[in-house]
This record gives sequence, structure tokens and C-alpha cells, in this order.
Amino acid sequence: MTVNCVLLLEHHEIGTSTWHLIWLQKLHVWCRLSNGMWGSGTIQSTSGEESIVSLSNGNVIKVSTSQLLPANPGILEGVNDLIQLSYLNEPSVLHNLKRRYSHDMIYSKAGPVLIAVNPFKDVQIYGKDFVTSYREKATDSPHVFAIADNAYNEMMNEFHNLNLSCSGETGAGKTETAKFAMQYLASLGGGYGGKECKILQTHCILEAFGNAKTSRNDSSSRFVSSSSPLSFAHCSLLK
Repeated sequence: MTVNCVLLLEHHEIGTSTWHLIWLQKLHVWCRLSNGMWGSGTIQSTSGEESIVSLSNGNVIKVSTSQLLPANPGILEGVNDLIQLSYLNEPSVLHNLKRRYSHDMIYSKAGPVLIAVNPFKDVQIYGKDFVTSYREKATDSPHVFAIADNAYNEMMNEFHNLNLSCSGETGAGKTETAKFAMQYLASLGGGYGGKECKILQTHCILEAFGNAKTSRNDSSSRFVSSSSPLSFAHCSLLK
């Protein structure tokens, strides 16, 4: 199964006084390595515009102090919501997503936005048991079902139409994410039979007319571009 992937990245500049505190306490920092990847470590010393950093793999490198970014404490690794991070910079966001991904937790939140990382394998998190859990509010873990449930409840309470937008590159899983959202909405409408079943079965027809092979996706949907919107009107889709 594939899901949508959206990464929200932001850089924060750190003042001189804050960096001085980091040096004194030898907190963890991120630095850009020669291969372009991010590496974590601790500052051992600083001289002028350069710092000596001891990486987590034991290597010691010299880097420009201005290129260092603060790392979050270990207690915040793998949090559900990125806004819980003390430092919301690029390597911290990527590290948190990677940490969750390694435990098959492909969904994370950034406030009201759901972030999904393509697992490139079958992840058993879309069955009827999961649908029931989110319908009964038995779990609050990030999931496309939770987004669909919130949208449905807002539609019913506020009496206005809504649109769910899935954004990502080709092969990120926009179409699959839309399918899972519709699966959940269909269950709210009474199950998987009748009209709800017909709605879900339209996907294969659309894909038969519009799919094409790309360098990243053997079955890329041509009927969506950079985003896959899912619109539904009050009391019209789920009767």
C-alpha cells in the first residue's frame, strides 16, 4: 500500500547567546556532512567561525558554526505531532519522521496537517478494526481515518461543504490516500454495500483510463496532478 508524503520543513536562526548556551552544555546539534546528509553530534570546541563536532558515529569533523542547527532532546524522539518538537528545523523533522517510519508509524501530524511517508510495503492499518477505533474515538494516533472523521464531523456540525486535499510528488500516494479517506467515509454511510461500494469501485475505472508509468511510479494516476482533492457536500455523499 502507498500513502501520501508531505514534508513541512522550516529553518530557524539561533542567536549568539543561545548558541553559547548550547556550547556550554554540549547539547546535540545537526551539521551538514560532505555527502549532503545530516549528521548529529555534540560540539567539542569552537574557534572563530568554526567548530569541532563529535558525531554520533564517533567521527570528529570541523564545520562552520553558522551551519549548525540545534537537535531536540531524546525524550522528544518519535512524537506524534511535530509542533511538540523544541526545534522545528529540517534535520529534526526528517529524523522524527524516520524514527516513526522505522517502527511502521507512517503517519505524523503537523498541527492540523497529516504527514504520511510511503511504506513501500503492506501495512495492516486500514482494516475494519481501525475504522471502528477512529469512529468510536478509541485512538487519537495520526491517521487518514482521523482526518476524514474530523472533516465529516465538521461538515455535519457546521452544515457546510468540505474539501480534503492530498499533496505530494508523483508516486507519493495521493490516489491511495484518497481511496482510504473514501473507504472511511463509506463506512460512516452504512458500510461497504450498495451506493458506498459503487463509489469505491469507481477508482479502478478512472485508473484504467488515466494511468501511466513514470520513473517513480509504475501506475501513476493521470487524472490527478500535484494534489488530489476529495470534495463532499453536506448529507449528499453519505445518505
